Amino acid sequence: MTNLCVLQNLKKVHHDPWPHLIIENALPEKIHNELLATLPNARLDRQKAVDKHGKLTWLLYELHNEKYPVSNIWKEFILYHTSIEFVHKVFNAFDKPYGEHMVITNRNKPEQKSNYYTEFSFVKHPPVNNVSSRTPHTDNEKEIYAGLLYLKEQNDKSTGGDFCIHRPGSLEMQGKLEYTSPGPIVKRCAYKSNNFVMFWNGRNTQHSVNPRQNATHPRWSINMIGRYTGQRNW
Repeated sequence: MTNLCVLQNLKKVHHDPWPHLIIENALPEKIHNELLATLPNARLDRQKAVDKHGKLTWLLYELHNEKYPVSNIWKEFILYHTSIEFVHKVFNAFDKPYGEHMVITNRNKPEQKSNYYTEFSFVKHPPVNNVSSRTPHTDNEKEIYAGLLYLKEQNDKSTGGDFCIHRPGSLEMQGKLEYTSPGPIVKRCAYKSNNFVMFWNGRNTQHSVNPRQNATHPRWSINMIGRYTGQRNW
C-alpha cells in the first residue's frame, strides 16, 4: 500500500504559522494518472449541492453503504487512507502521541473504547470564477487533521483555487467558524494535480481558497480527515 500513500514523498512538516505539510507530486505518476482517469464524475453529479456555489460531495458512509462502486484503485486508496496504519503515519508525521484507537469506516456509533474515527470524501466544485469557494475559516472543533489531494483535469487551464494558509489574525469568529478579521495569506498550496496539503487542526488554523479565474472545468479535491468522537481538539 505504500505506493498509494499520500505521505510517501513527505520531506518536512512546517510549523509556521501553524502545523502543516505540502507535498508536490505526492503519488507516483502511474497511480496519479489512474486515479485521475477514474474519478467518479457521473456519481458526483447525482449528489445534491451542499452550498450556494453548487459544491458536490460523496462521503465515506455513502461509499460504504453502496459497497464502494468505484474503480479498484480508488477502493484501495480509500480503505488505506481511512485505516489505522495511515492514521499512525499522520500522527507520527506531526510528532503527536496516540493511544488505543479504533478506526471505523462510516458514521455508525463507534465502540465505547474508541476515541476517534476517519472520514473520506470526493469533493467536486463547479467552475465558478472570481469568487472564493471558501472564505477564511477554521474547521470543526472535533477535527484532528485534514488532508486534501488535488486532482486537476489535464485540459483545465484555470488559475486560482489554491489552498491558502493565513497567519492568524483576530480569532473572533462568526457563522460557520469563519473569521471576522483573518490574518494575511503567507503560503499557498497550488491547485495543481497531485499536490497534497495537510494540517493539524486548531483554533488558529486560518485557511481559505482563493478565487479561480478562467475556470471551465470542475475543481476536484480528495479529502481525508480524522475526528474525535467525543472530546474537542480545541
